[in-house]
Amino acid sequence: MSGRTRWGMVGTGGISRATVGDLHLAENVHLVAVASRHEETAAAFAAAHEVPRWYGDVDALLAADDVDVVYLCTPIGTHADLARRALLAGKHVLVEKALASTADEARSLAALAAEQGRFLMEAMWMRFNPAVRRVLQEVADGRIGEVRSVRASFGFPPPPGAAHWRPDGGGALLDMGVYPLTLAHLLLGAPTAVDATGEVRADGVDLTASVFLRHGDARFASLLTSLRSFVGAGADIGGTDGAITLDAPFFATGSLEVLTPPSRRPDRITLPLEGNGYVPMFRAVGEALAAGLLEHPDRPLRDTIAVLDTIDLVRARLVAHPAADRVSPR
Repeated sequence: MSGRTRWGMVGTGGISRATVGDLHLAENVHLVAVASRHEETAAAFAAAHEVPRWYGDVDALLAADDVDVVYLCTPIGTHADLARRALLAGKHVLVEKALASTADEARSLAALAAEQGRFLMEAMWMRFNPAVRRVLQEVADGRIGEVRSVRASFGFPPPPGAAHWRPDGGGALLDMGVYPLTLAHLLLGAPTAVDATGEVRADGVDLTASVFLRHGDARFASLLTSLRSFVGAGADIGGTDGAITLDAPFFATGSLEVLTPPSRRPDRITLPLEGNGYVPMFRAVGEALAAGLLEHPDRPLRDTIAVLDTIDLVRARLVAHPAADRVSPR
């Protein structure tokens, strides 16, 4: 596939509004259409964001011959079904995080993408963030020695009615906790042991999770996510020869500090961000498609599935404290 890839966006909510400008900024991407369940919503979104065409039916967008890539910006509980339909329609697919509600759903999608010969990726924009890429380079260069610890957190109380509160695909882990967990996986790999405590609503929605991951005997990650309260969104990486701190929010920042003794003052690094921070990811998908790849080497499906495996384990270990009387299913 050469030239600009032609994209169709599904969904007109908050994430669509946050990303549509960055789709326009990526030089190898051409956003040609948007779809929503409601015609008036799709039409208004298209007019407001200079999208040439709109649909009030997702299947109509999936049938469009001039759409190469479908970008799913819908609630997590809809991801697996919509991604499956898009792949069966012959489209390449970028799915907002989390790729699916469970690791098994993600495995099924990965198998279908391979069978259909189509590109599939979770839109984990953090992996393409310049500050996070710089962290990975500093670690690869041995600047802080062997990474032994990761501490990261992210959480906030969503408004009533937000998708976070839904039993199907909601909860803190899939939408917020996925960032700290992904960072831990990037730096330490898959854990050898998982422990967690937290609060689960009566209908199964995880409200808070404090997670401790072991990676062998001498490496660990301490992670926190919550729908109950605002949780600081910084991240610290500890190594045998130094430490790195990512400014909040760590998954979208342009700045970090690297401390390497004997210096007592960290080196502060500031990197430019493009748009709202999604441009590098969109550009990377376009480049992968131009190269004929079905997965991006920096965010292969096996990495996404490994994080979802950990989320599944965390869910299984959370202590259930029915809270329907305090937090109603919204």
